[in-house]
Amino acid sequence: MPMHPQSTPDPAVLKWVVPDRLLPFSGQVATAPPPLQALLDDATLESVHVAAGAVLTLLGPGRSWRAEGARVRTALAGALTRPDLWEPAPAARALGPDEALLAAAQEIAEGPVGELARRHGGAFLVRGVQAGVVEVALEGACHDCPAAVITMHTRFERLLRRRCPWLVEVRRTA
Repeated sequence: MPMHPQSTPDPAVLKWVVPDRLLPFSGQVATAPPPLQALLDDATLESVHVAAGAVLTLLGPGRSWRAEGARVRTALAGALTRPDLWEPAPAARALGPDEALLAAAQEIAEGPVGELARRHGGAFLVRGVQAGVVEVALEGACHDCPAAVITMHTRFERLLRRRCPWLVEVRRTA
């Protein structure tokens, strides 16, 4: 199962990037598959949350990633092979294809594509997603730049389509 950890502002939380739409909900996990649930039961992990394309793990009090990181990685990898055994908490919400597409689009727009736009005095913003169509706005120096259209299609759309093959189109809005 392809996954990799990313740090977060909270040192007790690791964000594990996982395939988009692997888990069909967003929110706190009520029950996880056995290898991961065991870490919740023994307080190695305080909680597990699912987000579009990610699982966030919060270490229990007094635990360290240095000591527990390998166990969490192994348990999470095993748990991700059984998405049918993940149970969301009551406050979690269903995560459909447009929600997953929006989260991936925003991450790409804030990351590599947005950084390129910011370096040139512009902004690349995701305005919304509907029925597989992602609407973006090009602002600042990007608004009238002929290269911005190339950036939108060759960089942004290519990266997004790789993560979300159900993408229908990227459309520029005013």
